[in-house]
Amino acid sequence: MNLLILTVLLVLSAVAVGAYLVLLGLRHRKCSRALALTHASLALTGTIVLFLEIFSDPTDKLNNVAALFLFFAIVGGGIVFALHEESRPPSMGAVTVHAIMGLVGLSLLIINLS
Repeated sequence: MNLLILTVLLVLSAVAVGAYLVLLGLRHRKCSRALALTHASLALTGTIVLFLEIFSDPTDKLNNVAALFLFFAIVGGGIVFALHEESRPPSMGAVTVHAIMGLVGLSLLIINLS
């Protein structure tokens, strides 16, 4: 399987789990640690696969920019995780910035597929 397609599938799965986490936070005012770890694992795995693709063929600049945005999303997600209080969902402002970074990276990957 093409590494770029695998990356897109993994990041899309992370987006789906992340969207469900946002729904839980907004609608029910709670957070699931297991779902958050699943979201992070999928995103990290997708980013690692993307870096493997970049190191095997570094000439594709769009992949490099997508990896940068995904890296920023991972750092932002780590900050969101570190700063949230145990009994409450994380700040939706920080989650929004984290999500925008990840979605821009995913969009660049999808554009690069075609």
